[in-house]
Amino acid sequence: MDAVGFPVIVKPDVGCGARFTYKLSNEHELVSFLKRKPMDVSFIVEEFIDGIILTYDGLVDASGVVRFAVSHRFDQSVMDVVNNDDNLYYICQRGVAPEVEGAGRRILKAFDVRERFFHIELFKSRKDGAFIALEVNMRPPGAWMTDAINYSYDTDVYRQWANMVMHNKVDAPKDGLYFTAYASRKDWKRYAHSHDEILRDFGNGVVKYGPIEPVFSRAMGNYAYQFRSPEEGEVRRFIAFVQETVI
Repeated sequence: MDAVGFPVIVKPDVGCGARFTYKLSNEHELVSFLKRKPMDVSFIVEEFIDGIILTYDGLVDASGVVRFAVSHRFDQSVMDVVNNDDNLYYICQRGVAPEVEGAGRRILKAFDVRERFFHIELFKSRKDGAFIALEVNMRPPGAWMTDAINYSYDTDVYRQWANMVMHNKVDAPKDGLYFTAYASRKDWKRYAHSHDEILRDFGNGVVKYGPIEPVFSRAMGNYAYQFRSPEEGEVRRFIAFVQETVI
């Protein structure tokens, strides 16, 4: 604490979807957290970073060569979504920014990752644009993110993984054809536009919609849509339309 000061983030050593993850802004909040935290759960304390999350996701072969890579952008803090019971959205990008590619490849090399899916999360600081490693996962990205990859790149990432393992071959395109948005809703909110209106106005680009399993709903929403377009502005317009609320 002396090294980084407040605020700090506390989160479980093992967890999913930012559950039991909190921002503590002073010593009083820290003491209060220590009194109420579950005794059987180990927590990590980290420096608070104000930034967006950019992921580096893909496949690395048995020789440690990246054979396929994509990136998702999260403008929101998933911790805030969970703690405020808010809507979530993210966008699968059409390509990977050079800074994300460089940081991701250095991380894969440092861990000597081979013949795996990978899902790396990086903060990009709003203050100075610096990239800071958040998580390194040796698995596919979770929830509907693999669907977003498939829709953006017109591929099947699980088939590509199987081909890589069996035949050392990946034929997925290097660049995506679409941006793909994930936009969720919560049951307790009142929305300005109905399901039918969403399909009426955006139906040509809506590639998936449906309920979310209750165990994931605090972070991922109770119901979600995926929409793709070659234009990022269009997917952002879709997100705003889906999540617009009324008082």
